Amino acid sequence: MKRFDYTAQTRAGTAISGVIEAEAPEAVVRQLSSMGLVNIEASPSKEPPSRRFIGHEDFIFFNEQLASLAQTGLCLDAGLRQLARDVGSSDIQHMLNETADDIERGEPLDRALEKHGGRLPALYGRVIRAGVESGQLAGTLLNLSHHLRLLSDTRRLIAEAVTYPLTVLIIALSLFCFVLAYLVPRFKEIILEFDTRLPGITVFVFSIADHLPQILFVLAVFIGFLVLWYLTTRVSTQGQRRFERSVHALPLLGRLIRDSIVARFMRGTAFAVGSGVPLPETIRMAADATASPSARQEAEQLATRVEQGESVFEACKSARLIPPIFGYTVEVCAPRNNLPEALVQLARSYEARAKYNQSILRTWLAPVLIVVVGAIIGTCILSLFMPMINLFDSVA
Repeated sequence: MKRFDYTAQTRAGTAISGVIEAEAPEAVVRQLSSMGLVNIEASPSKEPPSRRFIGHEDFIFFNEQLASLAQTGLCLDAGLRQLARDVGSSDIQHMLNETADDIERGEPLDRALEKHGGRLPALYGRVIRAGVESGQLAGTLLNLSHHLRLLSDTRRLIAEAVTYPLTVLIIALSLFCFVLAYLVPRFKEIILEFDTRLPGITVFVFSIADHLPQILFVLAVFIGFLVLWYLTTRVSTQGQRRFERSVHALPLLGRLIRDSIVARFMRGTAFAVGSGVPLPETIRMAADATASPSARQEAEQLATRVEQGESVFEACKSARLIPPIFGYTVEVCAPRNNLPEALVQLARSYEARAKYNQSILRTWLAPVLIVVVGAIIGTCILSLFMPMINLFDSVA
């Protein structure tokens, strides 16, 4: 997403200006026109965005406090100033006070926060706008916080599960490389002098030792490629979608993240439908509330096909992320006027499955890694001692 400086006027003639993120100047005009603004002019922003992101936990705290302000109906500018006094980060304090100043000047919350797009997660401004337009800002923000908490818990349990076995694995690999580089060649000379038949596992380890420099070089190139690929994918929206789809393809972890995104989409749709928003716009707003590039792309395609007269059930059949059950539920429950309740129930089921996958990760990740570490160490030990055992048996 690119940043654009814009100037515009309200219907009453009040001039406003600011910074907004969009794909192109035409997209800026469309977004601001949909908000009732006229005489819009947009140009690429000359001021580079701040790259000092708010920490994950700090952002969750900020998002939940903002949801509380929206839920209680307190004045946002005054509430943000009070919130700024309660946070420990000077960066967040500065951002909150600037946002409060912008709101006092009459800017909407989403546009006030878009000025800090370099500090906030991608698409957060769209999440705010989706909540405001659906009349469910507090629910949308709490829904996002629920998702972020789930992801935070998942990251923490993965870190806890892999810390010990990963430390042992690194130490084991370091020792394994030392053995391959210094001990195996000398051991190989001794074994070959006895002219004994070598077991297959020993031949395999000897072969690795002979090609250890090339293997380490290929491994370093592969790791460097992964780091470069990750950094490249974060630059553009298309790259972010590719990275997200790669993560979704991972077993168990990918399903957990997909289920969480779908649950947010379902809840966002329920909020918007309950507020009387037309279905195509509801789909777009719910996808914005997920902060997922892949969900936004699919939702735009889905909404466009619905606007062209296709049923939402048929349109969902070709989607990768949005499940067909969403289209079926809309087709069946919309005429019965119980669509919001049905979508909330679907969201709960996807959230339950995400938590179930999270528990599986917690149960199996550490044992699997420990088994892998044990297999590597055991292979090394066995390969070195098998020839000695065969030699002793032949002498006996």
